[in-house]
Amino acid sequence: MKHNNRIDFFREAAPYIHLHRGKTFVIAFAGEVIEDDAFQQIVQDIAILSALGVQIVLVHGARPQVDSHLKAIQHQVQVIDDMRVTDDITLQTAKETIGALRVEIENQLSHALSTPPVVNDTLGVLSGNFITAQPLGIHNGVDFQHTGTVRKTNARLIKQLIEAGNIVLLSSLGFSPSGEAFNLRYEDVASFVAKSLKADKLIFIHADAATPTADIEFQNIDEFIETHPKQKRLLKHIKNAMQKGVQRVHLISTETKDGLFLELYTRDGIGTMFNASLYETIRQASIDDVSGIIELIEPLEDQGVLIKRSREQLELEVEQFSVIERDGKIIGCAALYIIPDTSMGELACLAVHPDYKGGERGDRLLKRITQQAMDNHLSRLLVLTTKSIDWFKERGFKPGVLDDLPAQKKALYNFQRNSKILLKRLVLKT
Repeated sequence: MKHNNRIDFFREAAPYIHLHRGKTFVIAFAGEVIEDDAFQQIVQDIAILSALGVQIVLVHGARPQVDSHLKAIQHQVQVIDDMRVTDDITLQTAKETIGALRVEIENQLSHALSTPPVVNDTLGVLSGNFITAQPLGIHNGVDFQHTGTVRKTNARLIKQLIEAGNIVLLSSLGFSPSGEAFNLRYEDVASFVAKSLKADKLIFIHADAATPTADIEFQNIDEFIETHPKQKRLLKHIKNAMQKGVQRVHLISTETKDGLFLELYTRDGIGTMFNASLYETIRQASIDDVSGIIELIEPLEDQGVLIKRSREQLELEVEQFSVIERDGKIIGCAALYIIPDTSMGELACLAVHPDYKGGERGDRLLKRITQQAMDNHLSRLLVLTTKSIDWFKERGFKPGVLDDLPAQKKALYNFQRNSKILLKRLVLKT
């Protein structure tokens, strides 16, 4: 059974291995994560991600380690508005502490990259002066001294290095053109670099309790922050990163074993994903969306990919639909029809506008419909399709036969279309 589980995971992960190859991920973790028992395993997992072709930039924090060293020399730590005041002694301590941490992380990563199951001489770990900083200055009468903010990054060089197969490691220190050093927040470094590189994903690993497995749209993030006070500080940084243009952010806890792999290489993930598309939302359809849905699905109906639906039928069934709206335009849709007197639902009319394919929008619609099915205590999801058979199979659907259909669906089966019957079992959470 254990071996079967591994094989099932590999089958599920296969399309994501292909999808993520060549993509840029910025992975950031706090100093607390470095002290966590899971950190060594996280380093090994990052090495495997790199071996699978993911282009990786790592950003690490050092807050608890710096605080510990300052406490040891009995130097007072001054924090105002969640920002450390970095005086001369604190800066020197930060440089020494961060330097030592960087060497340790490089050592662990280099070891992981040179031992099974990785062992690839083309992979390496590089760190350097990639961050140009500037002073935070005086706020509300407080001089933050050597505390700084990111001014710019050497994105071109970082891109060259990661495209050559290297992992780039960044710390929470930056330097001005005049040679001054500044203490930075690792969250700001991570979000700035992710934006500069146009990274495909920004991933924060934290050492607090795991947040729910969920997709959070930007317009809902304030509500999410208020209901998760333990992660409030980091969640505010995530919101700020999205406001600055980072499109997709993942939040994973060290308490979740194999969290990186489960989040990136399984259909449903294990962490919380934040989608920052300010002009793109996924939501329940309304009567006002009927014209947009018709415009989207009509070409597919003409090609015989989808069954023809009249406007009257769509108006009656619009509450069964979910849509993706981008800047006022419907660019994706899907419907869930609950089959009466059964524990089965049918996923129907899944469509994404051809100009917007490739952005995992089909996966987002499938995930939403699956969640709706589980919310309605359905145990199986049915798809009848003539074109997207492999796509559904890659996402856990299994071939079925006519006798697998409930009586009412079996009676309506269109033998002329000869649609493939695909079924997916849903694991209901108790």
